[in-house]
Amino acid sequence: MEIELCPAVSLLPETFNVLVAPVELMAGAINSHPELQRYKILFISGNYSRILSRLNRNITELDVRRAFTSFQLMTILEENHHSFLIVEHDPLLYEDSQGMVGYLAQALKQTSREATILLYAPALDPHLEKMTELADRVFCIYNEPAEAKGQGKAKARMAGEQRTLEAYS
Repeated sequence: MEIELCPAVSLLPETFNVLVAPVELMAGAINSHPELQRYKILFISGNYSRILSRLNRNITELDVRRAFTSFQLMTILEENHHSFLIVEHDPLLYEDSQGMVGYLAQALKQTSREATILLYAPALDPHLEKMTELADRVFCIYNEPAEAKGQGKAKARMAGEQRTLEAYS
């Protein structure tokens, strides 16, 4: 069964997905979909979570584990018995073990054969970029700064200027 987090993000069963989006969008997607509680969900955070403190108290069927190192994250993935995993990307996990990025991406891909994986980050970094190479689907949703929106419209109104279509602004 397909899991729709928001109109632009739907997750197919047993896939490895990466979502780069604002924290508010991710927390709002979890909070506004009580049907997610039908799944056995494991939320894995790193040293610090931007999402957990923003979740509603009515989200009760969410198991939470923390990984302080990339090796702990690998162990959590090996021991997984959940059908849906949300992994909050923490670039600090790879500071002392740069080589683990590729192994962890492979472990996420392997785990996705039995569960739906969502690797979430608020911004793209070199570690996450390397991990996306093995992902089945990658979703990037960025907020456009307010001043950039106004400048873009002003430029589009100038005579002879080329226009582009805006998608999911």
